[in-house]
Amino acid sequence: MTMKVNRVKDLEHAREILAPVLARGKDEEARSVRERVSDIIASIRSGKNAAVLDWARRLDGFSGGEKDLELSRDRAEAAWKALTPPLREALAYAAERIRATHERARQALTDLPAGPRGGMRWTPLDRVAVYVPGGTALYPSTVLMTATVARVAGVREISVLTPAGPEGIAPVVLAACHAASVDRIFPVGGVHGVAALAFGTETLPAVDAIVGPGNRYVAEAKRQLYGTIAIDMIAGPTEVVIVADGGAEASWVAADLLAQAEHDIQASAVLLTDSEALASAVSEELDRQLATLPREGIARASLERFGAILVFDTLDLALRVSDLLAPEHLELCVESPGDLAARVRNAGAIFLGSGVPEAAGDYCFGPSHVLPTNGTARFASPVGIETFMKRTSLVGDPRGGEAIPELDRILEVSEILARAEGLEGHARSAALRRRATP
Repeated sequence: MTMKVNRVKDLEHAREILAPVLARGKDEEARSVRERVSDIIASIRSGKNAAVLDWARRLDGFSGGEKDLELSRDRAEAAWKALTPPLREALAYAAERIRATHERARQALTDLPAGPRGGMRWTPLDRVAVYVPGGTALYPSTVLMTATVARVAGVREISVLTPAGPEGIAPVVLAACHAASVDRIFPVGGVHGVAALAFGTETLPAVDAIVGPGNRYVAEAKRQLYGTIAIDMIAGPTEVVIVADGGAEASWVAADLLAQAEHDIQASAVLLTDSEALASAVSEELDRQLATLPREGIARASLERFGAILVFDTLDLALRVSDLLAPEHLELCVESPGDLAARVRNAGAIFLGSGVPEAAGDYCFGPSHVLPTNGTARFASPVGIETFMKRTSLVGDPRGGEAIPELDRILEVSEILARAEGLEGHARSAALRRRATP
């Protein structure tokens, strides 16, 4: 498979070439997914544990009974102790970097004390669950990138929700739960697991928020349950856009495209460059590296459906195309990445310079790897401290009304505007206080 190199003349031409990428998740299957998810949610709401077990056995291959719907934390500690020293040290190192990054963010998230102009206060959520995907790969990194952040935010109880087949949860995922100080572990996943923690069952407690990536069924479940619970985002398939100049190393760029493509056949990997020579070299490198990639079949299917190499006259147009895609991951493999990064408007995470691959962000650079996908970086943000917190407005002054010099005028304006809206009760409420104010 040699990826085609496309010479692009303008934004509309790029949009035509990238139409399959822009249309991901909007196919005819979306309607059947919505209906299927709605049916499962309804069954969990009424059937609770019994329905969870039924779906877990049917969809996940779960072999346990009702008593097995929660695992002891001792299992996580035992898994941690059984790891090889290099893997245990790697998980600990990653957890520490993630913790330190988000502690800096927590310090910056300051309360605004109440006063004459009001204020606001940040409070952690009481109980959250993090969803860790199962399937063809293992994701201990997702445990660290969510639960560690929630712990720094001050969440009281953190649960992990992850599908377990006949073999149970993978030991490395359990070990990551220990490294991230997870409180509770539920070996169920999918729509049934998300719904169980939204409503609560005899075993699984209702939570305030569910965060973390999942397949399109999990994403649709989060969409339908938003309002019963908070969610981080409605995530789609993963993606990377690489903007590279002629000085980029072709083998590195190809490796980074494959690192994304090997996730899933729905994943998207796109190269935008102003160098035809680099584009051709990357295309050749993809062929060479694919031949020895263990997940070659998945990566090949992903590149054939949602991969692209585009060549522009200048990187200015490449940046406009990147903003159009609003990618989850944006790598700037250019000589002066800071200059380009300052002009980017839409991206979940920006990787500055060829020396920092997206893989480093996936595992241990620091910021959470749970990022907005499928173009939602136009308006959404990565998981962070604020994902696990709520902001409360403080209206008034702790010293009493007399400490607010403009209170009489505030009440007068409130009265006028209330009558303009036809809400006489509001107007009288303000007026009574005006008459009582010295």
